[in-house]
Amino acid sequence: MKRLLLGLLLASPTLLFAQGSQVNTQSLKAVGMSGAGSALFIDESSIFYSPGALSKMDHNAISAGVSGIMYRSAFREANSMDVHHTKFKITPPFSVFATFGPKDTWWKAGLGIYTPFGGSVDWGDQWPGKYELNYLQMRAIYIQPTISFKLTENFGIGGGFIYNIGLVDLGRSIPLASADAASGKAELSGVGTGMGYNVGVHYHLENTIAISLSYRSKINTKLKDGDAEFTVPPALAASFPNTTFSAELPLPASFNIGVSFPVSERVDIAADGTFLGYDIYKELVFDYKDNTAVLQDTEQPKKYENAFSGKVGVNYKTTDKLALRAGAGYVFTPVQANYVSPETPDNNRVMASAGFTYEVNDKWSLTGAYVFQHLLKRSVTSAVTNLSGTYVTNIHAPGISLTYKW
Repeated sequence: MKRLLLGLLLASPTLLFAQGSQVNTQSLKAVGMSGAGSALFIDESSIFYSPGALSKMDHNAISAGVSGIMYRSAFREANSMDVHHTKFKITPPFSVFATFGPKDTWWKAGLGIYTPFGGSVDWGDQWPGKYELNYLQMRAIYIQPTISFKLTENFGIGGGFIYNIGLVDLGRSIPLASADAASGKAELSGVGTGMGYNVGVHYHLENTIAISLSYRSKINTKLKDGDAEFTVPPALAASFPNTTFSAELPLPASFNIGVSFPVSERVDIAADGTFLGYDIYKELVFDYKDNTAVLQDTEQPKKYENAFSGKVGVNYKTTDKLALRAGAGYVFTPVQANYVSPETPDNNRVMASAGFTYEVNDKWSLTGAYVFQHLLKRSVTSAVTNLSGTYVTNIHAPGISLTYKW
């Protein structure tokens, strides 16, 4: 039993990389349309959404944005009327994009620094799943230099190298009571790195309808020498040594297709569909530096499935200075019911959004957006821990960004 609990403990970071921790706030213009707009918006955020569009920019720009993701989840254990809520937390994913190159030329270079995965959740230590999780903070920071070429006036291609820095910090209770009846505690933290790439093409049909195709590779993030610290009764300290661990945490590949078309001089509609290659999560192996009879290397089943998301949005240029946006989307979860966990109690979700961009002058613009996501109620029994109950989750994500162009 102790070996099982420790295996689950150190497997927790990978469960974060489910759909529930994916952060799609790289462009707040796209956020205002629920993530649609990879074909519509040709700007510095194309470094992430559509590298092939970058070369079609007729200027250079730098933008910086931040969102406040508020993740609230509730859990009701089976055969109980008690409802347990996560504590209020705000996760601030950020993005910085900059482009370089001559104006009105056949190439453009850029650099993006952004957080496509991340989250913060705190269940406390007084809920039925405390032996699965107390608290968790996670962030994946991607650094992506990019180059793009315009082969014709309508057709652009591009690609970038990605270097990922992943940070994880979590804690959970251990069922080993001390003299004062307090549960033991395990706390884990670590930094992992990995590499990948992002490629894409962008094509205009008669300068009106646009199509974007992009592919982001999987990134196998290698976490080495993570710290594992245990608080247990002194008599058990030898079985729970403070030690380090290593693991490989795969981040999924994705393929996105986007299309946009005008319905009037001031109104454009855009739609995006994304295929997410989560089936790489078959199992996960953890290697602990110091093994004991309790703390052994573990293999944890994941059995994730591939997933798909669809988004549609409208962009309305009310004046030359102000654009308004709205959107909606639906996301299918990659997590099978028996493998749902409190780190990200994921399920299929619906989303709705609104946003704006205000052109302050020829050089400065301000963009804001808000997206709401509702994860459908899900009643599950964990195949690993047997924790049984119902999760309900909502996510609120307002954001703002500032752009300077020249």
